[in-house]
Amino acid sequence: MLEAWLRLIHLGGIGLPAKRLLLEHLGDPEAVLALPASRRRELAASLTGRAPPRTVTNAPITGHMANRDADILRGLGADFIPITDPRYPECLRQVDPAPIGLFTLGDVSLLGAPQVALVGSRHASPGSLQTAARFAAGLVRAGVTVTSGLALGIDAGAHRGALDSGGNTVAVIANGLEREYPWRNRALQREIVERGLLVTEFPPGTEPRRGNFPRRNRIISGLSRATVVIEAGLKSGSLITARLAAEQGREVFAVPGSIYAPGSRGCHYLLRQGAALAESADDVLAEIGIATPGNAEIVAPVTRPMPEGDAGRVYALLDHAPRPLDQLIECSGLTADQVSSILVRLELQGLVLETGGGYQCLPLGKGPEPTRKKPSI
Repeated sequence: MLEAWLRLIHLGGIGLPAKRLLLEHLGDPEAVLALPASRRRELAASLTGRAPPRTVTNAPITGHMANRDADILRGLGADFIPITDPRYPECLRQVDPAPIGLFTLGDVSLLGAPQVALVGSRHASPGSLQTAARFAAGLVRAGVTVTSGLALGIDAGAHRGALDSGGNTVAVIANGLEREYPWRNRALQREIVERGLLVTEFPPGTEPRRGNFPRRNRIISGLSRATVVIEAGLKSGSLITARLAAEQGREVFAVPGSIYAPGSRGCHYLLRQGAALAESADDVLAEIGIATPGNAEIVAPVTRPMPEGDAGRVYALLDHAPRPLDQLIECSGLTADQVSSILVRLELQGLVLETGGGYQCLPLGKGPEPTRKKPSI
């Protein structure tokens, strides 16, 4: 049966919506494949209301190809969850078009867990990476699984934050399970396979092509009760995920940022379009009806002391948006050598980060936020 599903996934000449309708009409992939190509196209056209294509560019679908893919999946220890399987998440059936199956590595039970998507820029600022980790920690404390796309930046920060907090995470990828992409996240991907779940609708051998990512994004939003965007430019793919979530009837949240930061413009656009503002995981949990844990379960981050003297004067001039070195020298009243030396020390202490636009501060750390009453599940 696995080989039949693989042949159907590879089948050319008809699109995903038509394959889904053919499955509903005929019952299983073997019945779909048993139809002559001309009859299959006619039936697909009748079910979708669209005229059959004049020319069909079917790739040769052979038993060899199906067996090859099946062997790769078995070698990985992967599972395939077809849309007819009871384990296939109901929330994903409502997505248009729904994947006809999911290739998975890891804990398949997480498909049925309550999920929230955390997405954002691949070129995230340090502050936004900390925000992603903080949101992830707050969500997993409430028993929510963190879902994202395993990209660099916010996605990786969200997955890492969930794992480091002892929680669960689902990574939806735009390529075959055997591919480790992006390469810099290969160790994280392996850890997710061991402690979470890796998901894709693409069969083995699929490269991470540009057109695959919007398809991946609809699965991220489709699995999740809400999508939270943490730092995104106006052309960010995260806005596609947010739009898909809204179209799917899911909650959309955006984390605001500095009006001077290009990475905040996408989030501010979403807020103007009606997305809910999120300052913490509690905001998201309240909206989707999940109770937050008590203060006793919250571990406060380590608080570092505020710099004193000249170092404190320089640190006080910094913000979460980069500030040029010459401004720091002018405003501090110190010499260039003094300011440069102080910045080096602050950077070694993990309080300051040098960026292309100058220097910005990193949070000193704070105690737990006050817990507000939230509705129960």
